[in-house]
Amino acid sequence: MLNPVQSDAVSNFRNAYKKSKAPIWLALGEMLERRGSRRVEVNLSRIAKHTQNGSIVVVPGKVLGSGMIDHKVTLCAFSLSNIAAKKIMDSGGKIIGIKEFVEKFPEGSKVTIIA
Repeated sequence: MLNPVQSDAVSNFRNAYKKSKAPIWLALGEMLERRGSRRVEVNLSRIAKHTQNGSIVVVPGKVLGSGMIDHKVTLCAFSLSNIAAKKIMDSGGKIIGIKEFVEKFPEGSKVTIIA
């Protein structure tokens, strides 16, 4: 069973898919519906490795603070540790919520999923 926050996130992704037909939103909704033990956890070092300055990233799970990031990213994640959030903000990056993310990038273009 999904918790209310998770259910709201899945609903936001499904609604975005209905509006834009962009397959990224459908895929993200399905990833978030997974049971807790199958949800992704991504270290900050992995985000740094697979992005560049100005990248737009979504993580359908939790971002952990292991590693460093030395460039700006716009990040949306279901959850993130305080350490990860601080490191992203210190590098000049932005963290935005799921609803705002979907509104800002409705077509899902130039968005990278890191899972």
